[in-house]
Amino acid sequence: MDLFTLCGRIHLPGEIQEKVMDYYKTADFGPTESLRERLKSRDTEARARRELEEILEPDPGKIKMLTYMLLCGADLYHWYEEKGIPEEIFFDTMGCFSRFIEECREKTGMYAFDREWWTGRQISGNLFRIGELEYEMIDDGRKRVSIHIPSDAVLTREKCDVSMEAAESFFARYFPDYRDKDYVCHSWLLAPELKALLPEDSHILDFQRRFRIQEVDYQGQEYVEWVFKTGNARVADYPENTRLQKSMKKYLQEGGKIGNGFGVWIKN
Repeated sequence: MDLFTLCGRIHLPGEIQEKVMDYYKTADFGPTESLRERLKSRDTEARARRELEEILEPDPGKIKMLTYMLLCGADLYHWYEEKGIPEEIFFDTMGCFSRFIEECREKTGMYAFDREWWTGRQISGNLFRIGELEYEMIDDGRKRVSIHIPSDAVLTREKCDVSMEAAESFFARYFPDYRDKDYVCHSWLLAPELKALLPEDSHILDFQRRFRIQEVDYQGQEYVEWVFKTGNARVADYPENTRLQKSMKKYLQEGGKIGNGFGVWIKN
């Protein structure tokens, strides 16, 4: 898989694709080849990324880092082929790059790559998008599958059923060590407070009911980015364009808090 083909197949925004290809055509990747290889492993990715960031400075919009990440993704295509994983899953998984760039534009008004701290999961072959949802293999002494919800996911019961059933078959076939392991989720979508802020027939609440909530933490504020699509810390300035934005903003202004719930999927 070459870089140009990957950029096209994941519909990377044209403005960004042009900058990536311009950098790719002029850069000397030889001196950083070992760092690029280390980016592909979850065990070495974080440190390699920090070292690479220093070398690549200045890197406005993180275009250089994006190019390295995309090259790692292109390399991973052959690993997918060897394992027999469908091409559709590869391109759906790598589509995260385009999604993240669009999310950055929506939040800041500019195209840029600001999720380099996350995409090590995709380029190392630890996280896969299967239908509406993403699934990450976790092994911290106990193997589990962590469910992530992309911003463009449609959380209808039918689509979630299709995705989750396909994921179980996927891991049983390609990663049998993860067969019949717990599927977990840590997200603001599992916040108990949402029950008072959303209607009973909400897709979010239907998704939440699939999990046995084990704990809730109030340290992070991920909901600010995903619900209000802003980095602004002033609640008074949060937009009110959707029903959830309106009800959540009012709740927060009255002193309420939104937590991140951690739950285990209740399988049928």
